[in-house]
Amino acid sequence: MNEHTQKLQAILEKESLTAKEVQDGVVTCFFAINRDFVKRRMGDIPVEQVDGVLQELVTQVLDEHHIDPEKPELYLLQQAELALEEQTGFETEPDLLQMHKGIVQTLFSRAKN
Repeated sequence: MNEHTQKLQAILEKESLTAKEVQDGVVTCFFAINRDFVKRRMGDIPVEQVDGVLQELVTQVLDEHHIDPEKPELYLLQQAELALEEQTGFETEPDLLQMHKGIVQTLFSRAKN
């Protein structure tokens, strides 16, 4: 189990989440799923390289959607998540996309209002 999977598991164990925890969970989910996705598509590439490219994309999309890193708004975070999903290309791996969507849905459903 890698560090992203462990962090995501810890977040998912909570019954309710702050918007910041939802954001952390969404980003962590992208990292965990993206590693599997890249491995399937391109073989073994150093995780640092995979994570570096994804970190740039995540940062760019969160900035474009004006996400405050300390106080994210859920509706903006949902828009950013959809944009990230489109840009990562998970739809070519339906099982990974389904897993990702299920986790993200769980995260947002546990958000405190």
